[in-house]
Amino acid sequence: MRFRIKFKIINNLLTLFILVLSLGFTAIVALFWFFVLDVTAVGQGVVKCRKWIDIKPEIRGIVRKMAVKEGQWVNRGQVLFSLEDRERELEVEETELRIAESEIRIAKLRNTLILTADKVVGEIREAQARLDAARANYRIVLKGPKKEEINLVKSKILRARKQLKKSSKDYELARAAYDVKVVTRLEVEQALHLKNLAQMDLRLTRDELILLKNKYDEDQVAASKADVDYTQAILQKAVARKSELDILRRDLQTALNLKVKEEKKLTVLSEHLNLTRIDSPMDGYVLTHDTEHLVGRAVAEGEVVLRIGDRKEYIIDCKVSERDFPLVAIGQKARVQIKPFPKGEYKLFDAEVIKIGADVKELGSPSDMGAIDKLAGMLNSAQSMQEGFFPVILSLEPPYELPILGDVYSIRPGFSAEVEIITRQEKIVKYLLRKVLRIKGRLTPENIHL
Repeated sequence: MRFRIKFKIINNLLTLFILVLSLGFTAIVALFWFFVLDVTAVGQGVVKCRKWIDIKPEIRGIVRKMAVKEGQWVNRGQVLFSLEDRERELEVEETELRIAESEIRIAKLRNTLILTADKVVGEIREAQARLDAARANYRIVLKGPKKEEINLVKSKILRARKQLKKSSKDYELARAAYDVKVVTRLEVEQALHLKNLAQMDLRLTRDELILLKNKYDEDQVAASKADVDYTQAILQKAVARKSELDILRRDLQTALNLKVKEEKKLTVLSEHLNLTRIDSPMDGYVLTHDTEHLVGRAVAEGEVVLRIGDRKEYIIDCKVSERDFPLVAIGQKARVQIKPFPKGEYKLFDAEVIKIGADVKELGSPSDMGAIDKLAGMLNSAQSMQEGFFPVILSLEPPYELPILGDVYSIRPGFSAEVEIITRQEKIVKYLLRKVLRIKGRLTPENIHL
């Protein structure tokens, strides 16, 4: 009875094992038959900017200072480098010196013009006034004395006669009073003095009347005419000095024009010197290798000095073995691993094939050489140990950042990448069967060399 129980347990366990084994085999068959896998072409590449700008100076010169390095992030408007243009700098200094000299000359000419203008205007006014007076006097000489002047002098003579008559009478009265001792001798002498003054006034007024009637003779007319001519010559000379003002004005205008010309030249030279300061036209990374060696180098107008890459779009420039290259086509998707990211924290980025090269990019050792291939290579066998690699360009899809434990790691140009291009999808069984047939095709008597 005990034996039968043990046998039954063993039988059940065996049945269970066979059942589990059958289920496992069935699952493996289903996995191989129904499930598919990605057939990929593997490539090694480098991250590059899809768009970039070549920095070309608009003038020739020598690189005086380089302010950026390879791989450095620069902002729009940031100084990249500066050129030395000693010839233009000397021209700027000379032009500034000429402008300063022009300003000094302009100030002197303006002051001279103001002083000369005031002096000339004053001389003209004075000469005109003297000429007007001389002409008026000449007209008086030509016309002779006025009636009013003669009547005035006659009235003066009449008053002088009355004054003489009065003073003579007073003198007689004073002498009579002195005889009777009423007045003193001094008072008599004062009365005599007043009488003598009255006689003198009468004589002078009579002489004035004679002179008034006889003063405009030929000589006086000629003298008056000569005075008019003289004052007129003075006026003409003063007016002629206006030409000095015109000359000064022309000199001032010439100096102003020269200053404006030099200022325009200085503006052009300054703008030219501003071109020696090369700024970044965009935000991006410096892609040029070893920028320090550019310092002191002479660059021509329009020569590419730096290259700034835009980080908005990245591409992967990779190489694919010639064994896998025929399977690659434009539009295929790919998985990309960025190597410089922290080890163990790789992230698969998505990419798409956008360009395929037609020629071999380079030659190199096969990526999957076996022991026999390596041994043949070491023994200098005729078997080739070189295979070609074709260029393939992929567009890397954003985002281009990877947050890890609070830190953000960004993709940068120059990072190396491993690319798996999904060429097609196959069932696992079909893929394995093709591999077996390929191996079988290789292991033929013709391919085996002992």
